[in-house]
Amino acid sequence: MNVLYAKAALYSYAHLGALAEQIDEIVGKKAYSSSMNFSPAINQFEDIINLTYQKQIVFALIICIKDALKNFTENEMLCLDYKYFRTRKKEDYAGLDVTSRNYFRKQIRLAEKFAERLERSGYSDERFEKECLSFDFFREMLKRVKEKENLSRKNKTAAEKEQLKKLKSKIALNAVKAVAEENSSDIMTA
Repeated sequence: MNVLYAKAALYSYAHLGALAEQIDEIVGKKAYSSSMNFSPAINQFEDIINLTYQKQIVFALIICIKDALKNFTENEMLCLDYKYFRTRKKEDYAGLDVTSRNYFRKQIRLAEKFAERLERSGYSDERFEKECLSFDFFREMLKRVKEKENLSRKNKTAAEKEQLKKLKSKIALNAVKAVAEENSSDIMTA
């Protein structure tokens, strides 16, 4: 599965219950207002059926995400919770070093592992695109994930350029020192 889709699913996981409740509210309002709506009844029923189908999609995604998360270790779940859910107290994250390279590498591995497990539990790229991307919510979530990914790549590239610049200046400084030492040794022997 596409890791971007998996990340969008992880970021949205904490909000899926509220999304299902909003769909329920909309269905209730549409059912209530149908008595005052003079459009054909079949159109009104189709709208309600489509909303009910969307709620089923949300519940199916919740089930697949829970299934994909169930075999992660406690430490892995702590890392995922810190990045995607933030459901725990700050004290729970106390032992987690979120500034180290290992943490960022671990997050990449966890996202890939989650994507693989999500696909095994029934959510492939095609299914995510077909079902979830019909929601504005998921399209916006995916857009934000892509923006974060591009931003991190730009920052990484800028950091790499800065590191390369420092390395070049260090090499140049060492070359100047070597030439200066060679010239000073020539002057001393002359």
